[in-house]
Amino acid sequence: MLPWLESRYQQLTALHQQQSLPHAILLTGNRGLGKQTLAKAVAECLLCQSEQLSKPCGQCKACHLYQAGHHPDYWQAAEAEGRIGVDSIRQLSRFFHEHAQQGGARVAVLPQAERMTEAAANALLKTLEEPPRGGYLLLTSDQPQLLLPTILSRCQQWPLAVAEVRQAELWLQAQTEQVLPDFLQPLISSAPLEALHWLQQGAVEQASDILLQLEYYLLDKASLPQTVQLAMKSAQLPMLLSWFVRERLPSLGGYQPQRYWQLLQSFQHWCRDEQQLLGQNKQLALTALLIELKRIMA
Repeated sequence: MLPWLESRYQQLTALHQQQSLPHAILLTGNRGLGKQTLAKAVAECLLCQSEQLSKPCGQCKACHLYQAGHHPDYWQAAEAEGRIGVDSIRQLSRFFHEHAQQGGARVAVLPQAERMTEAAANALLKTLEEPPRGGYLLLTSDQPQLLLPTILSRCQQWPLAVAEVRQAELWLQAQTEQVLPDFLQPLISSAPLEALHWLQQGAVEQASDILLQLEYYLLDKASLPQTVQLAMKSAQLPMLLSWFVRERLPSLGGYQPQRYWQLLQSFQHWCRDEQQLLGQNKQLALTALLIELKRIMA
């Protein structure tokens, strides 16, 4: 189990031991926290036929079937970028109304539940309103605010977070044996699995280049078009810019503390538009932000 989720796992399995685990659980939190990892671990525990309910035994037939990916009493919606359609939810409903082939629980996992279409969400409500005996539904969501209030009200929500950043740091170092750069700290504290992806895919080097390019631009050592072109390549640009503005900018020449609030305000407006204005020209918006940033720094 991921170390920052261990306490949540223990709490959920303790409820299972007490036979008081809710039929529908919604795990929420940032993408990259490991919600799906936790959901699958809880599912394996629920399906285990051992009398030891705090963790799966790994030896019984149910554990072997689950580990092989063939457990007949486990169902999971496909993980994809598209929407979850009503047909998938109808499959889920049929799954719950069948008898458990292994004589125990039936467990379904619905990742990124906010991807459901309106028809799919309405179909899910019927299952939530009449939860099957011995059936458990584990949903995960990066954006629970996009779910219907009626679905939220029928699920017990479990928000996830990294309580101790040092745990995540040690885990990352053990996985990669790499030095963790300072600018990666916001990602480590909010989405360690995304930080791991950066380290494994070489995105850290790209991020370092972008931060250096931003510094060169403000010091008149790099052009605006080159800086924008390089910065646009990062999928985590808001995080990088946030770290740069808050941690790196004050040490550059020309920094004026009395203008810092103007700079933060401009950056916050850009972040808001980046999230909410789906049709905006992102390159043009970034260009305007960097021009404003340089003006304030002048």
